[in-house]
Amino acid sequence: RFVLWIGLLSATAAAGGLAAAVFFLCARSRFAPDAPYPLPFRRVTLALLAIGALAAGALFRFAWLDTLPVPLWLDDVSLISPALALEGSWRDFANSIRPAPYGVAQPFGSVGVLYLEFYQLCLELAGTTVFGVRLPSALAGAASVGTAMLLGRALLPRGGSVLAGLSLAGMRWSLILSRWGWNAIVLAPVLDVAALLLLAARRRWSLALAALAGVVAGISTHIYLAAWVGSAALFLLALWPPAPEQGRPWRPALALAFAIGLLLAAAPIFLLRKGRTSPYFARASDHNVVLEVRRARSILPFLGVAADALSSPWFLPDPTPRHDLPGHSRLGWIGGALVAVSFAYALLRPRRDFSAYLLAQAAAAFAATVAGGRATVPNGYRFGYLSNAAAVAIAGGALLVLAMFRASRRPSAAIALTGLLAVASFAGARDAIIRWAGSRTTFDDFWGQDTLLARAAARWDLYGTVDLDPALGENTLTMEGARKYRLDPWRDRLGRDAPEGEPRRKFRIVAPRSRPRAGERLVERVGDAWGREWGWIYGRRTGGT
Repeated sequence: RFVLWIGLLSATAAAGGLAAAVFFLCARSRFAPDAPYPLPFRRVTLALLAIGALAAGALFRFAWLDTLPVPLWLDDVSLISPALALEGSWRDFANSIRPAPYGVAQPFGSVGVLYLEFYQLCLELAGTTVFGVRLPSALAGAASVGTAMLLGRALLPRGGSVLAGLSLAGMRWSLILSRWGWNAIVLAPVLDVAALLLLAARRRWSLALAALAGVVAGISTHIYLAAWVGSAALFLLALWPPAPEQGRPWRPALALAFAIGLLLAAAPIFLLRKGRTSPYFARASDHNVVLEVRRARSILPFLGVAADALSSPWFLPDPTPRHDLPGHSRLGWIGGALVAVSFAYALLRPRRDFSAYLLAQAAAAFAATVAGGRATVPNGYRFGYLSNAAAVAIAGGALLVLAMFRASRRPSAAIALTGLLAVASFAGARDAIIRWAGSRTTFDDFWGQDTLLARAAARWDLYGTVDLDPALGENTLTMEGARKYRLDPWRDRLGRDAPEGEPRRKFRIVAPRSRPRAGERLVERVGDAWGREWGWIYGRRTGGT
């Protein structure tokens, strides 16, 4: 065993040394430009591309939103009732969080009342429908395309915003999270706004802007727990020393102002606790690397999760099918290659604003991934807000590749790179809307049978009483909520009113191949698109009307 460990360490050191040698050799060549090169397009062309990216981003997120994917998610459905119960006043914040999923004996997460107020607004605007349930994520996803473009404009030369928008418009990662609801993608535009304010604070030496950035980041902590990781990245960015050529002194007071604003905005989470029954950091205490190391009595879980965290954006698929297409890397070969170019540039020139932003985001995400342990790594849902950072990195990588070309070839290279990003974006949209949404693995990971059974029960509710065996599904709360609010992700919508003059009946939804009782007959078989049956419905007349 000792010899094996020596051999492993020697091979690792040799591989690291070889990689470092190749890296520094390339750093002295023309393939290591001093700065990204702006897109050599006219302003009208850039404006049209920007409008197209925004329009495509919104279209991809709202197209068939109420029907694809078919299954509904437990957290979304279980929180409809507590969201609608809010009064829209300060009394709602007596306890500033709610457990998630809502109604389970031991919730494994939490969500801020501030997010639920937004959820309630969407439900009031669109109704308690599938569209209304998914509206918060779709709106946030569409808004994130705009905020990513603003980040590209702040961090990159001319054309960077357009390329960031093109990259994100159809990015499979962002698009999937924008379509199935819940709150992870809502972080993206909020943290982008905080980053924009912080970048402005760094350039103007403004403590007020830094504090305002902290307040916006603090608001994000009321949405989803991963906001603390994004906020840690922004705090690190506030501490980052500026590049010498920028002629700005290092001002650590910016980080202090940011931290004060963050803590003030996040304070209600910890101070307003009336009647609280579940902890805010429930998930973090349940899954972490310390527990894994203790259980294994070895540091291998720590080393394993560190290795996975480094390689996951490029090589590892998400193990959870509802987060992404199984077997597909997060960034793909086009986006992954350009992100690698951006990180190589960031390591060579770490004090530029673009480099500081990327390295700060990467450092915080790496630390959080390692701390969270190896379970479900890589987790694209938890770090969904990084899809915007990835889009900016892709745009920066494209402009860096453009700078590697000779001046005479740059116009043609710019057209080719822009077209390549557009093609990748459309391919990502196809994968998200068609392949992922219609996949059997996606259906199974959402426990789609809960939605099928709830819809069947809601349809027969109009004709009498329906007894649904809860053992048929995976999550009783999903079935109860979808049935109560008649959430229907199919084109042929459920009716709302009982037909007049129809005799009342009694129905039972039971396991397939169950025997009927006296007077019952089989009225429906509840099945999915792959020929699997999840329940049989027996009915009988009760005599009334």
